[in-house]
Amino acid sequence: MKVSVYGAGNQDLYVNQLKLPEKYGGEAPYGGSRMAIEYAKAGHDVMLAEPNRGMLTDEHWKIVEEAGVKVTSDDAEAAKHAEIAVLFTPFGKKTFEIAKEITKHMPENGVIANTCTVSPIVLYYVLERELRRDRKDIGIASMHPAAVPGTPQHGHYVIGGHSSSEMDIATEEQIQKCVSLAESCGKDAYVVPADVSSAVADMGSLVTAVTLSGVLDYYYIGTQIIKAPEEMVEKQILMTLQTIASLVESSGVNGMLKAVNPELLIKSAKSMHLLEEQEELDAALNTLDKLDDNVKQWIEKGTIQPTNLVAAQALARELQNLMGETAAEGTIRRCMRKMFE
Repeated sequence: MKVSVYGAGNQDLYVNQLKLPEKYGGEAPYGGSRMAIEYAKAGHDVMLAEPNRGMLTDEHWKIVEEAGVKVTSDDAEAAKHAEIAVLFTPFGKKTFEIAKEITKHMPENGVIANTCTVSPIVLYYVLERELRRDRKDIGIASMHPAAVPGTPQHGHYVIGGHSSSEMDIATEEQIQKCVSLAESCGKDAYVVPADVSSAVADMGSLVTAVTLSGVLDYYYIGTQIIKAPEEMVEKQILMTLQTIASLVESSGVNGMLKAVNPELLIKSAKSMHLLEEQEELDAALNTLDKLDDNVKQWIEKGTIQPTNLVAAQALARELQNLMGETAAEGTIRRCMRKMFE
C-alpha cells in the first residue's frame, strides 16, 4: 500500500519538554515520523512530507530514511503517492490548508485520514466543496494513534467509520483499508463513529474518561440506590453536560468556573456520597478541594458571557422542523466549522 504521512512531529517537544523517553519509554523519533517508520517496516511504500527539517535531528532523519521512508518537503508530491494520506499536522486551520491542497493531487479513491488535528466530520465539512464537486472519490477517515507513536502506549489506532448522524464520508472499502494499514503494523484497530472519534482518541479523552466515570457513577446511584426513573436520571445527566459544554463554548474555562463556583459544587456533590465506595466522586472531591491560587485567579478573570443552555439535539430537530432538512443541515455544518475558526 502507498502511504504518505504529513508531519514528522516536534522532537524537541517530545524529548526535551515532555520527556517521553523517561516518562513513557520508547525512543525517538516520536510522532508522525515514527508512524512512517512503522508503516515502512510493515512493507508499505511510505513517504513523509515535512518542510521543516528542524523537527528532527540529523540522527533521527537517518533512522527514518534507513527504515525505507522517502522524505519530501513537497506536499503535492506526497499527495500523488498516497492511497492513504495521514495528517499528523497542526490543530485546525493549517490542517485544512494542507488537506485542500492535497485533494487536487491524490490518486483515485484515496483516503485522507486525520490524527488529533481535527474531527473527521469537520474536516469533511471544510472540504465539502472540493469533495462534492471535483473529488467525489476521496474518502475522509482517521488514523488516530490515540497515544504518542513511538511510546509503548501506542498499540492501537482509532478509525472513523459510519457516523452517528448517518452521514458516510468514506466507503466501507476505504475504512477497511485504514484498518488493514493499522493491523499490518501489529496495532489493534478500533472503528468508531466518525463524529465520536475525537472524543475517545484526542488529548481531550482525559475529559471524556473523567466525565464518563462520573456519568456512570451517578447513573448507578440514581437508578439503583435512589430508585429514580431512568428517564429522569438521563435528563439530569444531559442538563449537566450541556450546561458545562455551553458555558465553556460561550465563556471559556474561566467563565465556566465563575458560573459553577467550585466551592459550592463541592458542598452539593458531597450530598451525593451515598455509598461507602464511590471512587470517582472521592477523586473529584479530592481534586476540587485542592484547587490552588492559579485556579482562583482564573475564576477572578472569568466573565460569564450570554449563554443559551439548550439541548443541542432538540435544537437541531427544531431547526429541521422550522427550516427544512437542507437549510438546517447547512446551519449545523457552519456551526461545527466555527469551533475550529
